[in-house]
Amino acid sequence: MNARVFAAAFLLLSLEQTAAAPPQHIMSLKICTDELLLDLVPPSRIASITFLSREKAGLKFWPQAAIIPINHGSAEEILSLHPDLILTDPFMAPSLRPLLAKTGAKVIEVPPAENFDQIRNVTRMVAKAVGEDARGEELIRKMDADLAALKARRPQKPLTVAGWGTGGFVPGTGGLFNVMLTAAGARNAERGAFDHYYDVESLIAANPDALIYGDTYSGTNSLRADQDLHPALMKRFAGRRVTYTSLYGCGIPESARFTRELQDVLLKVQP
Repeated sequence: MNARVFAAAFLLLSLEQTAAAPPQHIMSLKICTDELLLDLVPPSRIASITFLSREKAGLKFWPQAAIIPINHGSAEEILSLHPDLILTDPFMAPSLRPLLAKTGAKVIEVPPAENFDQIRNVTRMVAKAVGEDARGEELIRKMDADLAALKARRPQKPLTVAGWGTGGFVPGTGGLFNVMLTAAGARNAERGAFDHYYDVESLIAANPDALIYGDTYSGTNSLRADQDLHPALMKRFAGRRVTYTSLYGCGIPESARFTRELQDVLLKVQP
């Protein structure tokens, strides 16, 4: 009888330990969840990340992505990998939801983060899901240290800058770009809440102190890039063109470090 009681207790303990074990075969279906996942767990626990993480912009910061299998969000990829945790966002196609349910995996829909409070929230959300709460707090502490350093170096007179490099669409005040810009001690030339379109002539007439170019797709040939490098802009804003790390507009703890880099280059601009 005692042996049976012992065996039952051992089985119960084993089941509890198994239930508490962190996921070991995690799949990410979105680039922003890729970035959080790569910061939180080793490659050995990642089943797949999106193909975007193999682009040179992301590999610069997460070189381990080069050895992790990639996906394009297809049904076949999701079903064949048998993940135990799937990270995605709330904007997936409705037809994908029943498919994810069939996998038996836990599904976490991670909302976009467009300010530093939201970044703290989603970092803790994903860290808890992957069983890496301590690592998540470490990332947040580093972000907060970067934010404190930004505040200490904020210039007395902010530059007025325009986010350029997106084919004429200038980021408004309602997103992460504006939050990063404000933290760096600068002011957004576009005062609307959302993206607005500027042609080259309007941008020259507005005459911001500096133009800021995101570097995610820098060096890629396109008609959009041709407009971004218009000779009139190159001449008018010579010495006032700044490149910053944009990385798909994802709100992640490293956003504070990227903002410090942005502040460093803005402090050198002479309007």
